[in-house]
Amino acid sequence: MYFDSNDSLCTYLESRPLKDTEKLMLMVGEASADTLPQLRETLNKKGITYFGGIYAQLLVGEKHLSEGAIAFIVEPLYCGLVLPHMMRLKQSPELFKGCTAITLVDGLSSDMKVLTETVYRKLGDHVQYLGGGAGFYDLKHRPCLFDEKGMYEDVLYLCIVKADVKLAVKHGWTKLIGPFTVTRSVDNVLSEIDGQPAFDICREALEDAEDILLSKEEFFRYAKEHPFGILQDDDSVIVRDPISVTDDRAIICVANIPEQKEVYVLSGDVNTLLASSQDIAAYCAEHQPDTYHLLLFDCISRAMFLEEKFKQELSNIQCSLNEMLYGALSIGEIASSYSGELVIHNKSTIIGLLER
Repeated sequence: MYFDSNDSLCTYLESRPLKDTEKLMLMVGEASADTLPQLRETLNKKGITYFGGIYAQLLVGEKHLSEGAIAFIVEPLYCGLVLPHMMRLKQSPELFKGCTAITLVDGLSSDMKVLTETVYRKLGDHVQYLGGGAGFYDLKHRPCLFDEKGMYEDVLYLCIVKADVKLAVKHGWTKLIGPFTVTRSVDNVLSEIDGQPAFDICREALEDAEDILLSKEEFFRYAKEHPFGILQDDDSVIVRDPISVTDDRAIICVANIPEQKEVYVLSGDVNTLLASSQDIAAYCAEHQPDTYHLLLFDCISRAMFLEEKFKQELSNIQCSLNEMLYGALSIGEIASSYSGELVIHNKSTIIGLLER
């Protein structure tokens, strides 16, 4: 449910007390981040256990809102903070077969890949993964995840619930230039492509595509329209979102780009992006359970690219499905692949129909 203020959320919780086995999952709009300490203090005094993240905007039906909070009451089989290479899980992963792992992560952490690998080493494909990276609209790194004990950055919060989920993922971007080979990268920092500084190769590709002269200062303006695509075995691509350039002409991306992978510079337009979200909405409409929670994680830079047309994307999804849409603009989207692997996406739309 969506609440436009702390008072309205607290009033709801008074009418619907949590059981000992339940937790409150919160997605807070960044315009309400200043009031989060007050909310946390109130929840702590009431003895309510909770976890959540701060997101640039919340998605509610056909609206995208910067303030307020989306709250779900969940009954987790496991719920906890994950650090790089550290996840306290005593249960056997086989016990979670048929469950969904809701995955909230610091979207601007250079450790995002390490964090998700830590989770996958523990759980493998015994669960299905659904989630998105928290963080602020200005893409400046600061604490964005929280629970009753504190505020955190460079962490992941995992909540496993006993529910199946129908997943659909698509991005709408197509290959424009390439392939190139990643010859040096560390985590989410892409340093060299084909043995040359990554920015030099990317600048040349964008200048050819846009017929411009590109400076480092203007990089994001054009790069948001031409992300990278990491080539997969089936000839599809997983998108990586470039967000800035370092002094030594490396490119910082949302999530990792492995060395020796082939990458393309991609292209897309409003029509291809809207068509991709229509496709997955239609797929979900055909496979929707009788009752479910509709969770949407849609990339923040996708919304930046679509601008006023982003409302059309939300409308296309909401009008296709029976339940109310709830979700957030994310910095990195997380979903299971067809083979069950945990995959980090960028510039993508992920719909999850979580059975209830």
